[in-house]
Amino acid sequence: MSTYARTSLRAAIATVALAGAFLAPAAAFAATSAPAAASASSADRYDGEKVLVYKDASHGVLAVLRNGAEGPEAWLRAAGPNWKPGDAWAFRVVGAVTRQEPSVTVTEFVPGLKAQLLKADTATPVLRITAPDGSVKTYALPQGTAAKPSPKPSGKPSAKPKPSEPVDTKGCTVTRRENIGAGMLAVLTMGTKGPSVTFEAGDHAPVTGLGKLDRRRPKLPVSAGIYAEILNPYGSAPQLKAKTQGGDDTYGYAAFPKLPKGCTLDGTSGTPVNAPTQNGGQTTVVPKGAVAAGADIKQGGGDDTALIAGGAGLAVVAAGGYVVLRRRNAARI
Repeated sequence: MSTYARTSLRAAIATVALAGAFLAPAAAFAATSAPAAASASSADRYDGEKVLVYKDASHGVLAVLRNGAEGPEAWLRAAGPNWKPGDAWAFRVVGAVTRQEPSVTVTEFVPGLKAQLLKADTATPVLRITAPDGSVKTYALPQGTAAKPSPKPSGKPSAKPKPSEPVDTKGCTVTRRENIGAGMLAVLTMGTKGPSVTFEAGDHAPVTGLGKLDRRRPKLPVSAGIYAEILNPYGSAPQLKAKTQGGDDTYGYAAFPKLPKGCTLDGTSGTPVNAPTQNGGQTTVVPKGAVAAGADIKQGGGDDTALIAGGAGLAVVAAGGYVVLRRRNAARI
């Protein structure tokens, strides 16, 4: 073989080796970048406005607020008490609320923390956070699209209202629960002193902010956020008239259970005496903008009221709860 041929062969071998040295790292980078791109895409589905909605000495709960094609939703994620905007956010999910499942009570990390999606069917929903100590704050979600109205239910009371749950009788007091819509239950009680009503969320957690209706206070104030009134409170066949959602939704009616045989109703006529004023003592502050600082719902005076629009017990699948941020950043290089 000539000297010229040997030189050409050596040059070709060196070129191949050099090319391999450069191509091997590039191939390795491509192999790790592809999954990172998928993770970033998955994270975008759960990204949104971020706000720290709860913190104590060692815990923080971050809410990621969204209102896109899926409708309004808020994902609650475990975080540190010192989290601030710009910090990492894709921590594990501890709860979530959506238009279909508007209420959740956290059972881990911060047990007892409750989230409710108020005005869920409107274009301007609100997240209500109740801390384990009972303090309440609200946060406006990004504006979206209102839900399509469902078929109108009949506004006429049925001849024999079907109870939501079996009747419970103790002496001359009869109680049953009636589903009045939007995940809200009305606890209807009939006794010798007439009808009374208290309210519960779908998981039977008492909604203490709405207080109690009876002969002395037969109707909720306008500031309560829902409509509820005892019709014919001094009669022998009272009914609850209720409406839990706005828009074209009609009123629903539920009959109170009958007194047991042998029990007598005290007083069959009259008007409420010393009834509390309908709008006394409450201030409701609703933040403006996509995500505003938490606004307290302060209660006081003669009414115990709160903005309530939902509360079914739920468990939301937290798909995409973990996101590998290192890979996401690598995908942007």
